[in-house]
Amino acid sequence: GIVVVQIALGGWTSANYAALACPDFPTCQTQWWPAMSFGDAFVLWRGLGVDYEGGVLDNPARVAIHMTHRLGALVTLIYVGGLAVWLAARARATAVRGLGALMGVVLVTQVALGIGNVVLSLPLGIAAAHNAGAAVLLLTIVAANHALRPPLTAPLGWESARPADWAMHRG
Repeated sequence: GIVVVQIALGGWTSANYAALACPDFPTCQTQWWPAMSFGDAFVLWRGLGVDYEGGVLDNPARVAIHMTHRLGALVTLIYVGGLAVWLAARARATAVRGLGALMGVVLVTQVALGIGNVVLSLPLGIAAAHNAGAAVLLLTIVAANHALRPPLTAPLGWESARPADWAMHRG
């Protein structure tokens, strides 16, 4: 859930041209908490006939979007980082420990790419890698979830089949 929300915030940041609203890091416009307009930042439906080229939001709304994405990144880093460390250190299965380590590497890479986008003024290659990194991070979490779930019982009608026969029908 947290990573999906963070991906949505990243999409909202991009769609509203808010990625460059904070050109410095760790501050935003040289302030820890700059002027922001959350009321304007998260309006989902705007009027018809509006020219969206370049965005329609003023700077405080874009800063609010950008800072929300940053705060979401911090929450994601703490939660998913803790999960990755726990899996890498404590999971019983070697494969799950490996997924935990991979999750941690992808998470740190994703944070570095996000910071790189800010301090380097959003170069296309880093922005594309940041988008791809979000997908890879979500996939590692899905893979860990799949690996951790208990085995299924035999599907209906397969009671007499060997477990090897119905294992390929997990779903």
